[in-house]
Amino acid sequence: MSPEVVSSSPAMASTTRIIQGPAGRLVVTDSGEGGLPVIFVNSNAGRREQWAAQQAHLKQRSVSFDLRGMGESDPDSQDRYGAKDMAEDVNAVADTLGLKRFVLVGHSFGGIVVGEYAIRWPERLAGLVFVDSSGTMPPLPPEQVAWFRDGMRPEKYRDFMDTWFAPILQNAKPYTREAVMSWLHATPREVVLSALQSILTYDSDPVFERYKGPVHTLVAEAFIQPNAYHLLYPGTPHTVFTGVSHWLMMDKPEEFNAALDAFLATLPQP
Repeated sequence: MSPEVVSSSPAMASTTRIIQGPAGRLVVTDSGEGGLPVIFVNSNAGRREQWAAQQAHLKQRSVSFDLRGMGESDPDSQDRYGAKDMAEDVNAVADTLGLKRFVLVGHSFGGIVVGEYAIRWPERLAGLVFVDSSGTMPPLPPEQVAWFRDGMRPEKYRDFMDTWFAPILQNAKPYTREAVMSWLHATPREVVLSALQSILTYDSDPVFERYKGPVHTLVAEAFIQPNAYHLLYPGTPHTVFTGVSHWLMMDKPEEFNAALDAFLATLPQP
């Protein structure tokens, strides 16, 4: 299937495309040309715009898209919003755009999606970048599970999520804070809930059993948890960012781009 071209921006050499995903239309920003392609995967309640500074920076081809039910992409009529479902979206984007081998970059929940992709299609990956994303979570105490379920009830959901996001927006630039909260409020509750449940049930061990290629993690110092990749899997290359929120690619784009460039420079080019 040929992707439908909606608009283009010569200044950024980017094009907005609509492709057919497993659950409906996916809206894609396709930028640059040549080199080893990079696919960016957004966070829970995120949008492809969170990668705008990275796509404007990279000369090689890069692709970002809104996961199903987020941003401008269609919702799923069957309410399939788990990380394994979203990995199918990544595969549809790669197939439709003819990307045979590429680098995957995933932020937060997007890192879980990237991990699930690596388990199923490791042969297509030239590199993995986890951005402030973590591996297997330890089991939650029953009282924390009960607190989570209570907070996610429809009548409490908005206040609960605003409170959840407040600490991870510490150190955020005003633009970052405004954008992230507007994206959160625009994302349907069932999408956010399914993504959060995927994070709680994710098993990262199969990622490294199946995928043996290059990996790098970019992490915000203020939010490093015991299940961070570089702590769960000692020796995992990582770069630590200070003075940023959870959305480090938006808060310090130049620093982020430099770290991404350094990783990409280590990979064989096609």
